[in-house]
Amino acid sequence: MTAFDIRPFLGVGPLVLGMSPDEVHRVLGEPHSVSKSRNGERSDNYPHLTASYAKDTEKLVELGMGSQVDVQFQGVSLFSDPRALDVLIAADGGPLESVGFIVFPSIGVALGDFDSDQESDRVVSVFQRGRWDAVKGMKPYSVPEKK
Repeated sequence: MTAFDIRPFLGVGPLVLGMSPDEVHRVLGEPHSVSKSRNGERSDNYPHLTASYAKDTEKLVELGMGSQVDVQFQGVSLFSDPRALDVLIAADGGPLESVGFIVFPSIGVALGDFDSDQESDRVVSVFQRGRWDAVKGMKPYSVPEKK
């Protein structure tokens, strides 16, 4: 599988934030399923990738990718390279955490379940500027001590 390189606040791989569902479908094909969130946002679900669209504009606002996708940031594979967290922290400068997520608001990346020993549970999200700003209860991320 081709690596999907993150471009902060722009997109990942061939996908660009702000694309319409039709544009995303031209890149990825038809989704396996389509769902709506409680707040009315549409999500197109593919194996190992979810594309979420703004309720009001139907434009791509976030991409969530599972560990089967080779997601990279500055040439570092986020799922397999042990330096990944350090590289993201250095690039962002002020990561936050809340309910199992580490959020990098300055580069538009969030990691889900990266504290899990199961790599298959982990998720990388790439999002548009400001999308995670309203999440309540976020606090500064502190790197766990090495065992």
